[in-house]
Amino acid sequence: MNIYIGYRDLAYYNARMIVCGGTPENPDQRLYNFKDDIYLLTFCGQDYAVSKERVERFKDEVLSKSTGSHPGHFPMMITEHNGKNTAAVIEIDDGQGTRYYDFDDELMLRMLTELKDECGNPLDKRGLINYCYPNPALPDDFELKTIYHQIYCGPDNTPTSVIRTCFPDTETSHFWILNAKAHVVIREGINENEYNVPDNLIPDIKEKVKELCKNPAEAYVDPGKWEAYFQFGKMKERIFTDPDKTLELLKYIASKSVFESIKEIDTKKYYPYHTNPGNAFGMMGFMNAMPLNQTPVTNVNSPVQQNTAPSDPDSWDCAVCGKKGNRDKFCPECGVQRPEEWKCSFCGAVNNSGKFCMN
Repeated sequence: MNIYIGYRDLAYYNARMIVCGGTPENPDQRLYNFKDDIYLLTFCGQDYAVSKERVERFKDEVLSKSTGSHPGHFPMMITEHNGKNTAAVIEIDDGQGTRYYDFDDELMLRMLTELKDECGNPLDKRGLINYCYPNPALPDDFELKTIYHQIYCGPDNTPTSVIRTCFPDTETSHFWILNAKAHVVIREGINENEYNVPDNLIPDIKEKVKELCKNPAEAYVDPGKWEAYFQFGKMKERIFTDPDKTLELLKYIASKSVFESIKEIDTKKYYPYHTNPGNAFGMMGFMNAMPLNQTPVTNVNSPVQQNTAPSDPDSWDCAVCGKKGNRDKFCPECGVQRPEEWKCSFCGAVNNSGKFCMN
């Protein structure tokens, strides 16, 4: 059953819809199913978990107070509906098709407000991710698909256009089965080592996967940190696993497999702004620049060259990799863009927003 029950400011919604060809955020106060039986109430930009049972009761209450239904759809791209610039939007699909219900907008806002008050505290970012992506139970007889170990790099409130442009290097190692043949790739530095996995090793891998999934990891991962997950079945259901133990399993599979090839990654693809590949978080800095007061994150396999800051009032220090004395728009070491507010490496003044230090 698909449910969308919301209160909409038509003028504001319409304005958001035409930004960049589509709404970057849905401004409705709404109750909807994120996926399957996972329901969210979003109210004034905050998210609340709602149980399936409570959603059923709320849906029945809404239907009992509706003034009619129709198989059409809610009018789109309008700023007024029934003489008002606000409206209630109700779409319910019970498996027999979607129906749209007429409802008083002011009553809908009151009902959603009461539901919000009943839900308690809103979910923080970690709670929201873990709630929306729970680990399923692993069947005894599961179909082995893929195993991944990689650096998580979003999306973390980063526009998809930015992510697609930057091609961040996630330093991925993985196992997969293609055309009934199993392979494993182990990432070492800028090389990807691929191995052919013998068929007789598959039962052993499945047993080790079972052990790995007995203590699953949470879905939430900070950008720039390692994540790992196992996929199984035709729908590729995903169970998040401990990154260190997952990498151990991948290396174990490689040790029992036949080496096939070694491939050097395309550094121009992943590191377009410098010649020496750094860590994946360096490219992520191009997408999500760290505040100046945070400790730079570096990869142990790619030590950062610490340069002495020159006496140049136009230079700036990179908050991601620590490179000092940068003069260009992008850091020559990791590719991060100079923040709108930067710290002068000559006089130490902060909050500079132009090309030259104001002090």
